[in-house]
Parts: sequence; C-alpha cells; structure tokens
Amino acid sequence: MMLRIRLLTIFFLAVAISGFSQVRLLDYYIRQGEANSPLLKDLENQVHSNTLDSLIIRATRMPQVNFNGTLMYAPVINGFGYSESITNGGNFLSVISVSQPLFNKKTVEAQSSKITLQNRLAGNSLVITKRDLKKTITAQYLAAYSVQGDISISRILISQAKEEEKLLAGMVRSGIYRQSDYLSFLLELETLEFQLNDQQAQYQRALADLNLVCGLSDTVTCELVLPELAHANTAPPDGSLFFQHFVIDSLRIETDRILANRSYKPRMGWFTDAGMVNNDPAVIYKNLGMSFGLSFSLPVYDGNQRKLNIEKLTTTETTRQNYRDFFRLQYLQQLRQLNQSLKLTSELIPRLQSQLDIAGSIVRMDRQLLEHGSISVTDYVTAMKNYIAIQANMNQYRIRVLQILNEINYWKD
Repeated sequence: MMLRIRLLTIFFLAVAISGFSQVRLLDYYIRQGEANSPLLKDLENQVHSNTLDSLIIRATRMPQVNFNGTLMYAPVINGFGYSESITNGGNFLSVISVSQPLFNKKTVEAQSSKITLQNRLAGNSLVITKRDLKKTITAQYLAAYSVQGDISISRILISQAKEEEKLLAGMVRSGIYRQSDYLSFLLELETLEFQLNDQQAQYQRALADLNLVCGLSDTVTCELVLPELAHANTAPPDGSLFFQHFVIDSLRIETDRILANRSYKPRMGWFTDAGMVNNDPAVIYKNLGMSFGLSFSLPVYDGNQRKLNIEKLTTTETTRQNYRDFFRLQYLQQLRQLNQSLKLTSELIPRLQSQLDIAGSIVRMDRQLLEHGSISVTDYVTAMKNYIAIQANMNQYRIRVLQILNEINYWKD
C-alpha cells in the first residue's frame, strides 16, 4: 500500500503544472479546523466545567459558615398591632452559624464519581469530535485534490494539442490534410480548453467548501499536496475509543444506583451558632450567647420511589446493552466492508495502469503517423479521448484508495 502511495505521489508530481500562488498541506487545514471549531471549544469548556463541579461537590463536606442578621420591629399603636406575645415587639438577631453533615463520605464520593464519569464522557466526545472533523476535512481535501489532478492532466494535454495544432496547420497548407480535418482538431482543442475552465471553476468551489468546513474566510487559490495516509491498525470493538461511551454509561448507571440507595440512608449533621438574639434593646448585652446541636433525618416512606428508581435504572442498563451489541455488529461489518473495498479498488489500479500505458503508446504511435499523414485526424482525436478517459479513471481510483483509507483511519485505535 505504501508503495502505491509513493507511486501516486511521483505521478502527480510529474504531471502537476503549478499555477497557484501558495502550497498548502492537509495538516494546515486540520489545524485550522480544530482551532476554529465552536463544538470543540464547547466540549473543552464542558471538561473544565465538570472539573469545577467535582470540586464544588467535595467542598460540601467542609463546614458551612453563614452569617444571619434580622432587625424587625412590630409596633402596637393604641392597642392595634401584632400580638406582642408572638412578636415580643420586635426581634434583633445577629448570629454566625456553622454546620457540617456527618457520615456522608460515601455519598460525596459517589457524586464526585458521577461528575468524573461525565468528564470522561465529555473528554471521549472531544476526541471523537476531532476525528469526525479530521475525516470531514480530509474527505473534502481529497475531493479538491482530485479536481486539481484533473486540471493538471488537462493542462498537459492542451499544451501537447497546441503543438500538434501548429504541426497540423502546416500539413494542411502542404495539402496532406484537408481544412475540415484541421477545423475538427481545433474544435477538439476548444473542447479541452472549455473542460479546463469548467475544472478550474469546480476547483474554486471545492476549495471554498474546504475553507468553509475549516472556518476559514480565505479566498486564495492554492496548490494542494497529496497527503500520505497510512493504513492504521484498528482495535477490536471492545477496545475501540467509540466503545468507551458504552463503558462510561455503564459506570454512570451503577453510580446512579449507588446514589439512589444512599438517599435512603440516615443523615446526620452537627451545627452551632454564636451571636445575639434579642427583643429588647435595653438589655441587648444580656442576650449574647451560643447554641449547638445535632440534626438527624431518616426516610421512612415515600411511595415506593426507591424501587421505581432502581427499576428505571435497570431498564436504562438494558437499553445500553442493546445499543452496545448493535454497535459491535456495525463496527465489525463496516470495517470488513471498508477493507474489502480497499482491496478491490487497489487491485483495479494496476489494470488501469496497464490500459493507460497501452493508450499512451497508441497516442504516441498515432502522433507519428499524424506527422506523416498516415492517419486521419478523427482517429487521432479518438485515441486522445481514450487516453484522457483512462487517465481520469486512474486519478479517481487512486483518490478513492485514499478516501477509503481515510474512512478506515477514522476507526483506528
């Protein structure tokens, strides 16, 4: 495979006629695409946000300190007002309170584990999204490069045809060929030039699409370089990066199960406060004090929600397993089809090369016959058309090999 890639590189270097101001590689577009992708930035921010959430959860185990203040006055005027036995005429409170839950380490660890799994999932999605973007950019790059190859072929053929046009014009003046033969050849030359103009327009559109995928506003017409795509080894389904999504989901479901069970455990905490609570400013100095105590909570009955939540998680796990098994089947089948397609396409290239060599020999022999007036212009034009068609097919099949490799490399380990 690498030998074919090197031969392909030599081929296009041989036929390329540079008419562009800049040369750009595939890596340039991939870097620009990754730098400009809002989705990648969003996933990176999610990873950072999840890290902060994990720190926030761990902070809940620390003592929580609050300052509470109240200044309330309830006047009674001419016997009208709130009952003083309830309001005491007012309330003046300024307290610093401290509280901390006890024996909740396992709950906090489970909550933190859930955030960690979310972070792993976001990180996994980030890597997969980069691969998606790389595959899309590479596919568009190869599409543009294919048109560039056609342009190179057309330029070489037009250059040769113009030389032959001069030769044919002299032979018409010498009476070897008729004027109608010359006009037929000119028509074919104009067809080649029209085809070149159309290919150049296609190349501009392909470059514009490539820039669009990469988030670039560049309008420079540049020359692309054939990328070297190695045939990467792919991992078995269970070891694939894409399979990690199902592994992480399984761990998340198990964590949710732990949290569901932990929510029915007794909860205990301690609290204390110190400050001033007073309803009579005249003796406010006597109402400085403190309090402390323990809090306890034990769920008794909630309508059987625990059983329902566990059953819901079991259903979610079954769904996850169904998706996992279907993915494993798709993964193996898709790779099998891609490798088979790569094999069949690669086997066609030597046959096309043989046809191309024969067609090239025919064109060269017909050109010699044309110089001696021993062949009709129509037969020579037909030989040129056959050569162009085979060369275009060769270009497409070689690009197709790279496109299949791009698909295979997407699933690499």
